[in-house]
Amino acid sequence: MTNCEDNEKFPLAEQQNGAFVLVDIENPVIDVTAIETSTYGGTLRATSDLVASHEFMVRRVSGGTASEFVSIFMTDTFPADFQIGAPEIATALGLDITDILPGDRFDFTGKTTSTDGTIVLQENLQPDLLVEIGQRQAYSLQTFVSCPFVLEEALGTYELLDCGLTFCNGGNTFEIVAGEDPNTVIMQNPYNSFDPDTGEPFNIVMQVNPTSGEIIIEDQPAFDTADTGNNGFNPTSIETESGFFFSCVGVITTTVDTSIERISDGARFTFGARAFEAQKL
Repeated sequence: MTNCEDNEKFPLAEQQNGAFVLVDIENPVIDVTAIETSTYGGTLRATSDLVASHEFMVRRVSGGTASEFVSIFMTDTFPADFQIGAPEIATALGLDITDILPGDRFDFTGKTTSTDGTIVLQENLQPDLLVEIGQRQAYSLQTFVSCPFVLEEALGTYELLDCGLTFCNGGNTFEIVAGEDPNTVIMQNPYNSFDPDTGEPFNIVMQVNPTSGEIIIEDQPAFDTADTGNNGFNPTSIETESGFFFSCVGVITTTVDTSIERISDGARFTFGARAFEAQKL
């Protein structure tokens, strides 16, 4: 399968001198049903021996109010086990563990110090490196405290915040309605795209685990490939790589794999894994 976009993965800017840290996230959310022991995190890896240390700052966003960023983690050995739980975050923020609520969001910012003292921050990175999922950058991360999925909370109007592609990053709004099966919802034309043959909008069926909020989107057409500027292809299909629907705060955060078929010969292409982020209005 070939990449349909000319989307080179840019290296760091020259002045950063190769001091860069990657993260492989293994635990994507904090489980509200095990709030004392559940952790968010994974493994941190330095891309070269030029990395001296890496630090994370964290803030809590709860009920629309954001705290100040505080230091939460630092390591000078790699690979490093990066695991952060609600008790550590509560202590760093001066809170009690009971103050951490389902749907709370935690934003992490990373800082790398190189062996020559150079500091690498989010704002130093090439834009494509920061947003490209496949790069696994360790400079701007986000997690949530999971909450059970409640269908009635999930229904309503949403704004598409990020789709990972230029044509659909304009703040499209769409409706989420109940599906035919239990714990299933339908996103009504979230990409604001229409089937070139029928003129019908692309509605996407999503299954949600009622306990964890984990999402499953089975392979299905999602948008007209021509909307991306690539003609001669059937509509682009998506399926979930990983993701969650936090109905208690109206947040969808997921990563979808893409698949495209060329009409002339059936050859398969992809845009790669792309973000999908939406917020209930």
